[in-house]
Amino acid sequence: MPVRFNQVEQVVLSASFIGGPRDMRRRFMDSMTLIQDDGKPDIFLTKTCNPKWPEILKELLPGQTTQDRSDLVARLFLAKLEDPKNELFKKHILGEVGAYVYVIKFQKRGLPHAHILMIMKLEHKITDPDHYDKIVCAEIPDPTKYLEMHELVIKHMMHGPCGHL
Repeated sequence: MPVRFNQVEQVVLSASFIGGPRDMRRRFMDSMTLIQDDGKPDIFLTKTCNPKWPEILKELLPGQTTQDRSDLVARLFLAKLEDPKNELFKKHILGEVGAYVYVIKFQKRGLPHAHILMIMKLEHKITDPDHYDKIVCAEIPDPTKYLEMHELVIKHMMHGPCGHL
């Protein structure tokens, strides 16, 4: 009897299959429900993995790069994400958060980063430019006053060189 190759079986993945279409649709709907119930997000934060974290570098074997140890990088990133989550959601360093959602994505070189959306409670919403200025700074810190912060910003936040500068 000849074998038929034109029969197609449809496979439906359950919503518990992480990353599947039903899981992604459920996560999207959950996020939209947050916005419907609590309002639009007030703060968007990103935390990015640094491939030069000492905890990563000390575990690499000679000749290895962070790309060779995605297991180590992912586990360390998840561990280091817990501290800012604790500061934001338990210690309320930016005010009380009413609702939040975050997603962890991977960049082209395989480094994880988290996007966090926060909806603040009504009494902690950011309502004017002065309030934004208290939590957002887009200046390079003065090296005479804040030497360590200045060095960290120059090392980790500056892209370049650009042009003659």
